[in-house]
Amino acid sequence: MRWPFGNLPSRLVVFTGLPLLAILIGVAVAIASNPTSFTRTRGAGTYTSAGEPSPSPTDSTPLPSVTSPGVLGDGAKLFAGGTGVLIGLGPSLIEESADAGKTWTSMQPPTGGSGIAVDPTNPQYAITGGSSIQVTTNGGASWKATRTSPPGSRQYQPLQVSPFINTVWFLIHQQSLLRTRDASVSWRELAGLPPLASPVMTPGTVVGQFFLATGNRVFELIDNGQRILELPALPQGVTVTQLAVVAGDPPSLLARGGQNGAYLMKGNTWSVVGGGLNGPVGVGAGGTLLVGDGGDKLGVPGAISYSTDGGSTWGSAIGLPYDQSVEAITQGNPTTLFAYCYGGDIYTSTDSGRSWSLLGRGLRTTTG
Repeated sequence: MRWPFGNLPSRLVVFTGLPLLAILIGVAVAIASNPTSFTRTRGAGTYTSAGEPSPSPTDSTPLPSVTSPGVLGDGAKLFAGGTGVLIGLGPSLIEESADAGKTWTSMQPPTGGSGIAVDPTNPQYAITGGSSIQVTTNGGASWKATRTSPPGSRQYQPLQVSPFINTVWFLIHQQSLLRTRDASVSWRELAGLPPLASPVMTPGTVVGQFFLATGNRVFELIDNGQRILELPALPQGVTVTQLAVVAGDPPSLLARGGQNGAYLMKGNTWSVVGGGLNGPVGVGAGGTLLVGDGGDKLGVPGAISYSTDGGSTWGSAIGLPYDQSVEAITQGNPTTLFAYCYGGDIYTSTDSGRSWSLLGRGLRTTTG
């Protein structure tokens, strides 16, 4: 049987296909000429298809995607431990991730406890202070008293659980450095230090080596404090709030000096570094130096300066959030860096801090 209008289906293809092809070509041209019009929205912020914030404000810039500080609050710290382990530290809160920051679980001190120091290689193991010292081996599910009582009866401030061997602990007690090398079987108050006011401590590059700063003075602890050497002091008026160790023989130090900026010690000399930033400091592979903007701020762009030549020249990283400052930087495996931002977002870099991408928002206090 012949159709009265001839080969109608094939003619329909011809007449309807041409306009459809023209429409598709027009859409492709529109995407190529204005790709930002096809960004997608997550929460209240505009993000590209790669999940990155729009690079620069425009007349249609969205409201900030985060409007309250992250769960770690002011003075947040970030540590990387074993494979995939990240540890976020607030004043009296530990957030732990076993999958490189994708999901998090919380640990808080027990009733009456104050502050937490955690083993960065095993976040299930931590100590807390207060009027007594307690220890957990199961991520805070239970806490127990020390084997023997520490000296004195005043407040104890946990400072460091050794990443080399977790039976070595350091605490502050009556402005003195208190240490145990056998998980509280015995205690010793270490001599050779000034009264300690808000000290900071970081492990060195060999077993039993630590660096300790109080005010503008810096000390090297050898063999878990059996020997203590004073290093060159920073300028008067500088208070060190963070130390990072740059591998070498001997190692050099990168210090955060608050509003006075970041300082690098080479040999016996401290010099101002950081590309104009004065926030958290970190060290990456190959001796890369990193300094963030800090400040515990919302509504400001996150910023990190990096140097790959020992601090001689500095570049500005890209890809960081447009609405929250960078508060902590740490190195994971040799090729991966992590940054905690004030709104609770975690960013990561695999190119020595040159470019960053959003890893997760699991430490926000609000969703969006």
